[in-house]
Amino acid sequence: MTPVDVALFSVSLREWRGQRRLSQLQLATAAATTSRHLSFLETGRSRPTRTMVMRLAAALDLPLRARNDLLTSAGFAPAFPRSELAAAELAPFRDAIDRLLAQHEPYPAFVVDGRWDVVDANAAARPLLVGDERNLVHLMYGGAWQPLVDNWATLAPVGVRRLEAELQRHPGDARLRELLAHARAACDGVEATDEGSAELVLCPHFRFGDTVVRTLSVVARFGSARDVTLDELRAELVFPADDDADAFFRSAAMSRSATADALVSVDGSRGPVHHREDTT
Repeated sequence: MTPVDVALFSVSLREWRGQRRLSQLQLATAAATTSRHLSFLETGRSRPTRTMVMRLAAALDLPLRARNDLLTSAGFAPAFPRSELAAAELAPFRDAIDRLLAQHEPYPAFVVDGRWDVVDANAAARPLLVGDERNLVHLMYGGAWQPLVDNWATLAPVGVRRLEAELQRHPGDARLRELLAHARAACDGVEATDEGSAELVLCPHFRFGDTVVRTLSVVARFGSARDVTLDELRAELVFPADDDADAFFRSAAMSRSATADALVSVDGSRGPVHHREDTT
């Protein structure tokens, strides 16, 4: 490890401890070391072992990507792989995602990565992906979703706080920082109104013409992931908040099914082929 490596690790460690608002004593205790040794690590007077870096990362509750970055800053190889979602080793997890999306029909479900980019969606969700935009933050803040969300002024500040929490987990992520800045700019002049809301969970109310569809949102993640890609994936599951919303989603699903059946019938892939007799 070069002196530059020591300095980079020391700066990263101090920044993370500051982000977590821990004293040296608190972090040292959680990492099973001494305040003196931690002080030496933060000033570059001591070199960390790989084991110590891992213990510090666990004590700081760092996400896997950040743990890899801390190891790299200390001159060590990353501990956790970052596989492509299409990789063969992730096939069982893709299958689980496919099952989750299919079983959630007729309600919308999106799978997003750590930067809020949609990587998959079920049939009920695809009509909401307007145009070429596939980032949920850009759709919600200044994009196609903003005029569709009837309670946008109430919901938008809540989303900003969620982005702030994500950035706390990944303070060095420039993409998350850009998304947070974009969301804040869209909320400029909007006062948070959720404090007086009677709702137990604030979720989107979509307006389609004269119809308001009230929804509930649930986030699902892989537990105890050991791969960076899996650690950052999450499914955003949309449920109906009342009977009217349930009826809306079921009706939309039936319409999609009828349209698909008509298209299949036209191209001859399914159903009987009707021949018109020549009467001339």
